[in-house]
Amino acid sequence: MGDSKGAKGVEQTHDIIIIGAGTAGSVLANRLSANPDVSVLVLEAGKDHNNDPNVYTPGLALQLLDNDKYDWRFATEPEPQLNDRVIKHPRGKVVGGSSAINSFALIYPNRAGIDVWESMGCEGWSWDALQPAFEKFQSVCEPVDEMREQLVLAHGEKVIGRTEGPLQASFPPRVEPLQKAWVETWRSLGLDSKSDSLEGEALGGHTSTCHISADRKERSHAGVAFLRPVADRPNLTVVTEALVERIIFSRPPGGEVTATGVQYTRGGNSHTVHARKEVILAAGSFGSPALLELSGIGDRDRLSELGIPVVHHNPAVGENLQDHIRGGLSFEAAEGVPARSRMPEEEARKLYEHDRSGPWGESACWAFAYMPLLPLMSKSEQAEHLRLLDTGFESVPPSSAFEKQRDAFVRTMLSSPTEAAATAYLARKPAILAPSSTPEAGADAQPTNWITLFAMLAHPLSRGSVHITSRSPSHKPRIIGNYYSHPLDLEVHARILKAFERLVSTPPLSKWLKVGGKRMPNLGPDASLEDIKASLRQYAGTNYHPTGTCSMLPEEVGGVVDSRLRVYGVRNLRVIDASVMPMITRGNVIATVYAIAENAAEMLTEELGG
Repeated sequence: MGDSKGAKGVEQTHDIIIIGAGTAGSVLANRLSANPDVSVLVLEAGKDHNNDPNVYTPGLALQLLDNDKYDWRFATEPEPQLNDRVIKHPRGKVVGGSSAINSFALIYPNRAGIDVWESMGCEGWSWDALQPAFEKFQSVCEPVDEMREQLVLAHGEKVIGRTEGPLQASFPPRVEPLQKAWVETWRSLGLDSKSDSLEGEALGGHTSTCHISADRKERSHAGVAFLRPVADRPNLTVVTEALVERIIFSRPPGGEVTATGVQYTRGGNSHTVHARKEVILAAGSFGSPALLELSGIGDRDRLSELGIPVVHHNPAVGENLQDHIRGGLSFEAAEGVPARSRMPEEEARKLYEHDRSGPWGESACWAFAYMPLLPLMSKSEQAEHLRLLDTGFESVPPSSAFEKQRDAFVRTMLSSPTEAAATAYLARKPAILAPSSTPEAGADAQPTNWITLFAMLAHPLSRGSVHITSRSPSHKPRIIGNYYSHPLDLEVHARILKAFERLVSTPPLSKWLKVGGKRMPNLGPDASLEDIKASLRQYAGTNYHPTGTCSMLPEEVGGVVDSRLRVYGVRNLRVIDASVMPMITRGNVIATVYAIAENAAEMLTEELGG
């Protein structure tokens, strides 16, 4: 793809320079270069692995993680509330970014979760304004008839018919008995999803889509869906293996500081390119704030300590880091329940290469639920939960107008019977992945046939940060997740896992589990909340959804970009990626990142007159 010229053949001046060919950057490159009068340069630190089987084969997704070839391999500092564990954060270092290495699921925010952005000062970012972008980026493939008849699907015919975007989203190829038991269990609790996930009101269990093409059974990601089809446009240039060092600014006499170009290295050589109109940062929630700081935008004291000239003082850069923390419980399957398929690798490879059949084309999670908490509690548990919210919010008073709005929103979500406190999903892998040479945690050395329920905390209150520690762009930033630093997060998460007991005691799911069987972690049905909290501290991990580090908010309350995604204090510089979310949305965030990029592309196209 487009780096065939090499850096020496790249024009020195372009209308728009996009830093990052990831999820957002690929969408922007596609949409903005549709105007033949606008020249676009994309600089990507990774390589183009679109034709790599490890990338396009769903069943090989695990080969991508913790692998320098594909993954930035970020990690947090030791986390105090997680028993000083270091939490790994894989991020895609390839064309397509994290959409090329993630676990495929497309899960959507609720209306309230987007509307709160606008109420916080992000004009034009309501659910009604953003919703069309969720339909624009993808084409949802029609499910087979038995799916419609037997399962609760994330999307109905009406919405499917409106989706005509580049990304391919598909349902599983057949109805699996356990998938059917999942949705029927939620239905028996009155919590089957009765609204399309793209209508902003969905609640309860359903069968999701994944970004896997229905015909080829290949990963459909931003690099192949958005960037590859337009790579030959004469006004689009993509340079891979280009590590951006800093953004270049100028200040004309009597004028404002303006982004005018980018300095990057490739193959050991330094290059400078210039932008006539815009520089767009799309480097993700870790990369974008780091590049702002490297370029002189951030807290003046931090920058001065590193010898970086201050272009604009904004202590909010790199702050407000949010992520979904995940906990899980594994249950031993009942006698007669088939174990997870473990076809020999060579056999699976032959099937996939021959006609895309076999497990390698279907390795994804489809069983999800937008999980409310109150309907799964007894009356006494509900009353105790509401008292907990009262005391929990009082114990950590908000220190800013933003925190006051944040707390009010999260309280509303957690006290509502019709909003999700968690996003839950079902999997066949164990909740705790132990090294192959050691017995499974909480079990004996004999492999166990596990059925696992996971729950990611939908609306965390804890906030972390991302900051550079060096002037070198090759040094990874310091990431502090601060998981469970707000005490309510751990309290609520423990109650969510406790609510799983209601789910697993409800048929038909209960019939799939062995009575008195093993559990992982070893928490019995009567485990105390204190025991569950201790287990979460020991075993909870990330669901890999970092957001918020260049938040779209008024600058006086912690914003880095305005509602047009322009960086405060300078001209012609924007951030467009997951880092601009002022509040994390429920569930997997990648669908929201696509929508943000589509919305921003329309905004920029309008401004550029194309």
